[in-house]
Formats: sequence, C-alpha cells, structure tokens
Amino acid sequence: MLSENIYGIVCSKEDEAQLIKQVNAYLATFNRTTSKASNRSMLDGYLPFVLKYFYWNLNKDTGTWFELFLNEDLNGKYFFPNHKDYGWLMRVRIDIDTFPAATPEKAKEFISGLLAAIEFSFKVIRVADTSR
Repeated sequence: MLSENIYGIVCSKEDEAQLIKQVNAYLATFNRTTSKASNRSMLDGYLPFVLKYFYWNLNKDTGTWFELFLNEDLNGKYFFPNHKDYGWLMRVRIDIDTFPAATPEKAKEFISGLLAAIEFSFKVIRVADTSR
C-alpha cells in the first residue's frame, strides 16, 4: 500500500530559511538532511507548474519520502489557489512495502516528528491511498 498526503504550511515564501533550518534540525537527529533539487528532470514532475527548485528527503528506514515546495510557481500560478495563506507545501509519501526496515509505526512517528519540528501551523490539503 502506498499513501500520499499534501500538507499546507501556514507561512510566507520568505520563511524558507527558517522552515528548512527547522526541518534539517529534525533530520539531523537521524543523521540526515534535505537535498535541494534543481535539475530539469526532477522539476518536470511538477509540470505544468514551473519551480526553480524544491527540497526533498528519502528515509528508507521509515519508508518515507517528502518534498517541500512553494505553493506559488515562477509564473504566479498556485498549486492550491484557495489556500494562498500556505506559502509552502509538503508532499509526504509513505511506501513501507518497498523498504524492508520500514513499518507503519516508524513512518507515522517520523512524519509526526517532522510536522512538530517545523513549528508552523499546517493543514492536510489532500490525502490519497493507493494500491500497487
């Protein structure tokens, strides 16, 4: 089973440095950090939206992948136009079947800790569960 949630983070796009600092501080407890993707092949996954970059992390131990990206693209188009107060979005994908060490409990605990660490209010915007 595969699940994907998108969270809206109540902050401005100018809060990027603080947001990433908080996320990386949490990830450091796992000896991890975010990566910044700016290569065309990864950015094309967002088309028709145009992003300059996004942040991501894959944690195989917990079976989680997350991406942090702006709600507003370079052309002024919003992923969620009814939620312009969410400056940043976080897409979380949980895939425990692919990674042998992962469990639902580990994934849930990791994501809960991540959301608490960002210190901004957030709201679940979209939930999707799919079978392989």
